[in-house]
Amino acid sequence: MGAVSLPESEKKATALGMDVGLLILRTAGLFLLLTYGWDKFRLYLQVARAGGPWESSGLAPLIRATGFPMPVVVGIYVTFCESIGAFLIACGLLTRLASAFAALSMAGAFYTSLRLQEEPLRALLYFFLFVAVALAGPGRFSADHWLESRKSGPGADRQ
Repeated sequence: MGAVSLPESEKKATALGMDVGLLILRTAGLFLLLTYGWDKFRLYLQVARAGGPWESSGLAPLIRATGFPMPVVVGIYVTFCESIGAFLIACGLLTRLASAFAALSMAGAFYTSLRLQEEPLRALLYFFLFVAVALAGPGRFSADHWLESRKSGPGADRQ
């Protein structure tokens, strides 16, 4: 059986739907930033300004309790993923890389939730969401796409 070819208008509608869908998925990065990442980021800024003890600040005690190595480094990594990384994902800048890092962070959050017998669903949903964005890319409505179209020259955006 031969493949069925879609009319051009249907192809454009499907592509537009995919791009809008990816934009909606990427906004989850903004929700992650606003609900978790910003507070963690501010806490680490305060510790840095005060010259406080990193080993007993932020996420380090929790990460140490779950058995992860280098709790200070992992805590800073998680904070970066949930703040700066989440902002990059929402903007669609360095999307695949930031999404892959965020997915890895959410895998750790899922494990931590299970170890502490807390509700792991939110971390699992974020994990799958960021894996999907890392695999699919940012879509047309993103800074990555805009930068790529500028590099490719005029008219490259209108395919």
